[in-house]
Amino acid sequence: MKKTFHLIANAHLDPVWLWDWREGLNEGIITSRTILDLMDEIKDLTCIRGEAVVYQHIEKYDPKTFSRIKKYVAEGRWDIVGGTYVQPDMNLTGTETMARHFLRAKQYFRARFNKDVTVAWAADAFGHSAGLPEILVSAGIKGFAFSRPTRAQLPIAKPAFWWIGSGGSKVMGYRPLVGYYGSERYEDIGIRLDEVLEAASKSDIDNVGVYYGLGNHGGGPTRRLVEEIRKWAGKHPQVNVVHSGLHRLFQTLYDEVARKGEHILPVYKGELNFCLRGCYASAAKLKFAFRTTEAMLNRAERTDTAIGAALAKKPADLGPAWDALLFNSFHDILPGSSIERAYDDQLAWLGKAVHECRQTELTALNTLADHIDTSVPRPAADHPSAVSFLVWNPQSYEYKGPLELEACLDYRPIMAYIDKANKLPIELCGPDKKPLPFQAVSTEHASFPNLAWRKRVVARVTLPPLGWSVFTLAWKEGATIPTVSNPVKTRTGIIDNGIYRVNAVKGSAGIQVFLKGKPVFGKSVLGAITVNDPWGSWGGDNDEPDSLDLQEIRYNWKIADVRTIECGPERATLWVRMTGGHSHIDLMISVYRSRPAVDIQARVLWNERSARLKLVMPAVGDKAEFEVPGGVIRRAPCGEVPGGRWVSVKGTNTSFGFASDALYAFNNKDSALQATIARASRYADNRTMGSREELWHPTVDNGELKFRFVLSPGDAQLPHLAGELEQAVLTVPVPPKNASWPRQGSLAELMPSTLHLLALKPAHNGQDWIVRVQESTGQPVRAKLTWLGKHINLGTVHPRRIATWRIFKKAGHWKAKPILTTEF
Repeated sequence: MKKTFHLIANAHLDPVWLWDWREGLNEGIITSRTILDLMDEIKDLTCIRGEAVVYQHIEKYDPKTFSRIKKYVAEGRWDIVGGTYVQPDMNLTGTETMARHFLRAKQYFRARFNKDVTVAWAADAFGHSAGLPEILVSAGIKGFAFSRPTRAQLPIAKPAFWWIGSGGSKVMGYRPLVGYYGSERYEDIGIRLDEVLEAASKSDIDNVGVYYGLGNHGGGPTRRLVEEIRKWAGKHPQVNVVHSGLHRLFQTLYDEVARKGEHILPVYKGELNFCLRGCYASAAKLKFAFRTTEAMLNRAERTDTAIGAALAKKPADLGPAWDALLFNSFHDILPGSSIERAYDDQLAWLGKAVHECRQTELTALNTLADHIDTSVPRPAADHPSAVSFLVWNPQSYEYKGPLELEACLDYRPIMAYIDKANKLPIELCGPDKKPLPFQAVSTEHASFPNLAWRKRVVARVTLPPLGWSVFTLAWKEGATIPTVSNPVKTRTGIIDNGIYRVNAVKGSAGIQVFLKGKPVFGKSVLGAITVNDPWGSWGGDNDEPDSLDLQEIRYNWKIADVRTIECGPERATLWVRMTGGHSHIDLMISVYRSRPAVDIQARVLWNERSARLKLVMPAVGDKAEFEVPGGVIRRAPCGEVPGGRWVSVKGTNTSFGFASDALYAFNNKDSALQATIARASRYADNRTMGSREELWHPTVDNGELKFRFVLSPGDAQLPHLAGELEQAVLTVPVPPKNASWPRQGSLAELMPSTLHLLALKPAHNGQDWIVRVQESTGQPVRAKLTWLGKHINLGTVHPRRIATWRIFKKAGHWKAKPILTTEF
């Protein structure tokens, strides 16, 4: 059958890269005008354009050009593709963030152009997670066009194939048979077409995509390219050459499959990786901020939604915050390959989003508190009253773990306890108004240590799912702290909660950790190494073997100092300083009463060049399972790889879990799990360079970095620990008052608790609510939701699949309707 070449004219535009967002978005206007002028001149020319943010910018600043685009969209010559806000990184962006790309962008395209985008477009993203088909299918995407990894990096038998996700969802993928997403200004396009024809003649697929057009800083097709294509087509009548688009290409491929059978396309299961591996760790300061914003936005939205639903309150507008997050997931921002000036802007943008989240949470919690009994006991004459705290659990399951509260117990320092501040009698009461066991710990300040005034406590508590609890903290004469039967114990350099024991010795290579008496890291220790990393922002541009698995050690770190900071009964903490080369890391290592985990706060002072800092966790196993966008993937050791919130590693009769609130880059080497904290490369620089070369160029991430991580048994609780690490319990002191609602309650609960709540948000109509979940254990489950005191059967969630429901009221009863991610 005659081959059809689908000419896909495009102008790849990075809104941020070697330039900032202002230049990038304004180029979107310039490029669109140029292409429109050429389409006016060449009557059969077509083009594709994705990225909702570019259209929004044109609509706002150049309405005339926007109207011209609408005209050609209606005529079918301008193909709106992608369905995302920008072209995001698809290995590091969180699952719900990816879902919001499609939700917000497809809503916009439907509203402005009456078009449903069903083809995703990842022209230049640096690989794609194994869970991405789950996200694509749940968003109504039928085709996925991409360029990276290349055929040399990841061979697949044919350009079109069935891509199967980690949960079994299937989408058609397409990678160009020859070349990449664009072309060069002075390229001989005829040679490209000859190469495509030669390759296509060996294939049984009749419809072939041919991408062309200048790109990166915009551009698009040129008169010369179009004319040379016309001449080539005239010389090759055996080929049907048509100006086309991605939707047309995929529709003809689906039609071809319908005629010939699905078997003509190969099946590919798993991730479309790897390439440009340095991006998993470059620009840690942006990555850490992105991860914080991502977690806070999800927490703020679900908090505001649950409370707003209960109180019939208008939901907050978090749209600008979501747009900030989505923009910063762009594949040259989040991966760490842009210029320094651009990162200054992007960090400020994320900071604005974080502040909007905090404002939203405070408004919601204060509104809730107004309905709750937050009263405190009447104090004795001329004695301060207790401080009332509203504590909110943002998780969809019951939380059992530590809670920290800090407050001023009087308006001025309590002079009766001057020089004996630790003798001040304190009482912590729970929602039942009964005293709780607790431990007084250091406040966030170190001023006036001889004065009793501001106090901080930690206690083990149980909090209802998506619910509130009222706690009070007071100076109370005669108060005693209830004792516990299983206090945390300490010795010199050792902390022990009966589950985990941690031991640190000055001068040693790292930290010993024991789980129920058995060493977690065998005969070795939790340590750190600095390895040489001379590669540029992207790592090895051409997958040079030495860039794929970085193990050349520059410094083996050692413990320089150890101090026991806290001594039970609720928590024991070691401060450990480790040093290596010109850098150091301070670890605050804690174990809590009855908690099966080791909690660590890390503060790094990084001062290297052409290097990489790794945490090393030896002897844990070589079968690692990584959370990734849209799912989970099991990998054998394969060098530097991307990961998400948690990693579980299986060894011989052992299981180990690691979770963090910031890290993305890992390596499972010789049964050791390595987690990269930071690189020391240069901004937007692809050169290989030694540590003493061009010292005038700034080093990315030199300075202080803070993050937290958790060590655990790696069992089914690991995803919960990861979620609680990122979306911590919220506490706010509130005015005490009598009110009708009880001191503890729950607004919603998702069952079973192994389901991962991705989103709880208001529906577009302002009356219904959207619930989105993902199954995380690999087993089908019946999902149930308790919503405002009523039980709703949601339906079956298949293994590793994403499911979304609209929750609405009909005839006085709550109902659930399954919908796509992008329905609103």
